[in-house]
Amino acid sequence: MIMRQQNDGLHIVIEGIDGSGKSTVSRACEAWAEERGASFFNVIEFCEREHRLPTIDEVGDASGLLTAEPTFSWTGKAIRDEIIAKREGEETPRYDGWETAHAFAVDRLVQFRRLIIPFLQNHPERIVIQDRSLASTLAYQPLQDNRLSTERLLELPGNAQTLAFYPTMLLLIRTEAAAAMARLDARTEKQDGVIFEEEDFQKKLVQRFLSDEVLGPFERAGSKIGAVDGNMGIEEVSTAVRELLSQKITNFGILSTNF
Repeated sequence: MIMRQQNDGLHIVIEGIDGSGKSTVSRACEAWAEERGASFFNVIEFCEREHRLPTIDEVGDASGLLTAEPTFSWTGKAIRDEIIAKREGEETPRYDGWETAHAFAVDRLVQFRRLIIPFLQNHPERIVIQDRSLASTLAYQPLQDNRLSTERLLELPGNAQTLAFYPTMLLLIRTEAAAAMARLDARTEKQDGVIFEEEDFQKKLVQRFLSDEVLGPFERAGSKIGAVDGNMGIEEVSTAVRELLSQKITNFGILSTNF
């Protein structure tokens, strides 16, 4: 496993239930980093356009990456289009929690090894802002299959690699299930249509994300844990995110070269 070192760049992972406001939080993180001199390469847009992950050379001079899990290419696209896609008339998902976890772990491993790790290694001035990662697997898949434990999920290579090169900060959006479902129902453009967008499942997720089974591995690895109230309006959430980052990450930016 490739281990995180003190001189590696900043990695912020945004987590929360479906409809929690991850896009709003991601934009706030991006604005915070841009104020400190970062310039971003959008991996999500590249994958949607080119149907693959970029190489490090294609990232060019950007000092920041905007990315997500599952990715929008290769295994990630199969996850979105097939494994977690909701289908009318199907009451039982085609893939169980363990099969789903395997797919996410492969997608995760490829993105870490091909892009995130080489981008951040020995580059303290760089930053990755990521929508979802391992914490989502630790929250979602045991609710799909209660036989799955955190320990078993962490045996998968992609998950083990994520903790070895642990995110600098795990930023959790705490949003009530009813509020999140109302946002999902009101969407006119961004419709994910995934099997998890059910209120009972969302209610369980709210508690699961706060548990030691999800947050504990990151805390023990060395990640900072931050939380924002996702029930607030967009402007309030954005302000809270920027204040939180400024409080917890005090040495990233133009004038800093080390964490």
